[in-house]
Amino acid sequence: MKKLLTPIVCLLFIACEKNDVVVPIKEYQFSIDSVLTQNGLKSIPKDQNGLYHLKITTVGSSQSHRVVGKILVNGKEPYPSERVSFESNLYWWLRQGDTTATITQSYINYFTGQYTIVNLPPMISNKDELVPTTNGSSYSGTGGEVNTVIAPIREMIGDTLVLKAYHYPSNKTIFTKIVLE
Repeated sequence: MKKLLTPIVCLLFIACEKNDVVVPIKEYQFSIDSVLTQNGLKSIPKDQNGLYHLKITTVGSSQSHRVVGKILVNGKEPYPSERVSFESNLYWWLRQGDTTATITQSYINYFTGQYTIVNLPPMISNKDELVPTTNGSSYSGTGGEVNTVIAPIREMIGDTLVLKAYHYPSNKTIFTKIVLE
């Protein structure tokens, strides 16, 4: 019996090879599709050179705009989600003592029934901080959509914001240029 089992066990080990493992090939499609207006309903204008033109209208603070893109793996929504890193060439300084936020609280007074608005103390920066004009990363969502937010300030009018989007597994980088007017 022992002589019969030995050849069968040997055949099992000989028949298994590491070359039988099939690794699926991933084909990535990666794009930045548009820079949306502040209300997020449509894209800001793009000229014939491929440059977006963003008019900064907010006085004294930043205005945020959403940048929309897409990443697909083999033509489908990636599962699990894929990470895309973002970086821009523009930064601004938040100085110690600057007001970072003004918060109001509104409620209906339980005793009088009046609608009441209370101004809370402002949030003040306690140190100097270099602030990027974009979020650092995004993960793909429904349909492979990726998003980031840019927030240039009024002092940047006349500059061109260069937004770099990078996807590590595919080693793809996309540069989007936005002229600040």
